[in-house]
Amino acid sequence: MKTASFLLSLLLVLPASVPAGDTMPQGVPDAARSLQKAFNDAAARGGKAVVSIEVVREGSARVVEPEYFFGYMMPTERVYRYDIQGVGSGVIVDPEGYILTNYHVVEGAKAIKVKMLSDKGRERVFIAEPVGGDAEMDLAVLKMRSAEKFPYLRLAAEKTPRIGDWAIAVGFPFGLRQTVTAGIVSARGVSLKIEGRNYSNLLQTDAAINQGNSGGALLDIDGDVIGINTAIISPSGAFAGMSYAVPAAEAARVFADVKAGRRVRRGWLGVSLLQMDPVMMARLGVRGRVGGIINEVIAGSPAENAGFRRGDIIVSCDGTPVETNEELIHRIYTRRPGDRAEIIFLRDGREMSASVTLVERPEAGLAAAKPARGIAGVGAGNASWEGIELRVGRDGAQVLRVSPDSRLYGYIHEGDLIKEINRSPVRGAAELKKAATGADLREGVIFDLVRDGQPMYLSVQSQR
Repeated sequence: MKTASFLLSLLLVLPASVPAGDTMPQGVPDAARSLQKAFNDAAARGGKAVVSIEVVREGSARVVEPEYFFGYMMPTERVYRYDIQGVGSGVIVDPEGYILTNYHVVEGAKAIKVKMLSDKGRERVFIAEPVGGDAEMDLAVLKMRSAEKFPYLRLAAEKTPRIGDWAIAVGFPFGLRQTVTAGIVSARGVSLKIEGRNYSNLLQTDAAINQGNSGGALLDIDGDVIGINTAIISPSGAFAGMSYAVPAAEAARVFADVKAGRRVRRGWLGVSLLQMDPVMMARLGVRGRVGGIINEVIAGSPAENAGFRRGDIIVSCDGTPVETNEELIHRIYTRRPGDRAEIIFLRDGREMSASVTLVERPEAGLAAAKPARGIAGVGAGNASWEGIELRVGRDGAQVLRVSPDSRLYGYIHEGDLIKEINRSPVRGAAELKKAATGADLREGVIFDLVRDGQPMYLSVQSQR
């Protein structure tokens, strides 16, 4: 077991100019006093409705132990089970005792205990049960076993925090007593991957958040919840100035579904995008336009039914510009099955639009789906180009070898199946020669290929 040690330092400052009992010296501008009061009020509201969550999970270990029978040693495997303790934070968002927290805080828990302070500062303990949530959004809803009314915080779903706005974090770091820290909203719409979980559209703040703060509240200066604190990035495991929260608008949607007894259902389009780089934009003739190129269309998906093709460039969804796969997923994932998504896209340089009815997102996500376009066999016929040896057939050019001296070395891999070069199909030796003749690596080349069974676009530019 790891043991955490803490060095606590006490600094005592007694300025003679501050009379006993005053919270601020005389002569301080009214604006500063008003700001101070706003922080005090927000902290007081958060203190009443942000709770500590303690969970118990069951762990197990398999151990091979020797047993002796008549002088012979027989190895026997035994399974030992034990309890694992975990801590986090939560936010009461409804007077009936509903709590929002992170899914990872309570995932796999066999017992959940909630601790909060009474108006008189006494600790109160309640048993809570999970009633629903959304693992993809890392949000869970708990319900305390009690019929009383609780203080709660309002989810400010209608507010759009601006970069530079005050941000106040309330929670129980390291399982210690409740703390309040302050900073600003540092960024919006952040996408990242932490411990195998993909996050998108997060708020970033420099308010101090540490382990144990997960599931706590991120408040604005009015004391309203603008986010549920979720993750940090830190080389040391402690606060390093980069903390993240799920926006209140998304938390409110999950909570509304769970409280109403509805299963959380998410819309699905059925495409994956690649962000375009300058080479792709130049070769595809879309300079000055943002957008993401469709890398894959899933068979049987709404996208395929609406006529989308691989190579189309999606520039907006419901009027919001789209450049990355994460941005499109967020725009679609926050919608429900049956909703319509208005997509603007480019095909062969022409702007087009489509209104697509979304369906429920498959349980296993895109990983379980199959590409709409399969790969048939590759016929015989060898060729070479730019230091790579190819076997050309009706479905593309299979890469047999890449010379270390080739300008494509490190980009093209052995085993790749090249389908197109600069949007020109490669379905035989004649087409390969035509496509290769018009390709200049100094200007940049786009390859459409299949690698390890997955389609992908690859851009290469070399000045040598």
